[in-house]
Amino acid sequence: MNISASDNIVQISGLNSAEFLQGQITNDINLVSDNAMLDSAICSVKGRVIAVFRILKAEDSFYIFLNHSVAEKFVNHLEKYSVFYKANIKILDYFPKSIEIIPELTWKQNCIDRGFVDMNSSISESYTPHELNYQDLELINFKKGCFTGQEVIARMHYRGKLKFGLAKYHIHEDSFLGEFEFVFNENGKKIGQVVSCTKNIGLIAMKDKSYLKEKFFKENSEEICFLNIEST
Repeated sequence: MNISASDNIVQISGLNSAEFLQGQITNDINLVSDNAMLDSAICSVKGRVIAVFRILKAEDSFYIFLNHSVAEKFVNHLEKYSVFYKANIKILDYFPKSIEIIPELTWKQNCIDRGFVDMNSSISESYTPHELNYQDLELINFKKGCFTGQEVIARMHYRGKLKFGLAKYHIHEDSFLGEFEFVFNENGKKIGQVVSCTKNIGLIAMKDKSYLKEKFFKENSEEICFLNIEST
């Protein structure tokens, strides 16, 4: 079991903590065990992703590992609902000994290879799970019942073929795309945003994957020279 060096840990404990989390996270809390982490997300009532995380159960507590930049926002969101349950929430300042800590850059590269956007504060609440392909990475369980934002997310899931989604790119070494930079087509229309990247590889959240057939440009009209770009 491993996490990023940039992660914070949130501990959730208490008599009704499992019931509490089941009504908040997008995955099924009953699939979490002492020996296996579960990937999940938490969303706003509008169905937009606040944070993604890995969750582990140990004894009577759940431990949530998530990007440090969204940890406080995550806790603030949960505290609005925890008053109705006997659940205690706190950010820890230590890592369990059983957890392997991966360097941040290595973690990000692994996430990009997997087609996984590790949510951070710059794009928190900017995208729905489907816009980031979380449904294909099994972060959402549509059989578990209600959770915050579920109605919006389920309607999007079942209404038909989705045009938007992620694209993975490999850019020329002499080119540069900044993280969270927007990209445009030849007519100046905004067609996507870089949601995760390292120096030469990254993920773009596309407004419509049909734009993959077109040329890409920066806001200053400079053409972007991809070595490869494809839908994930």
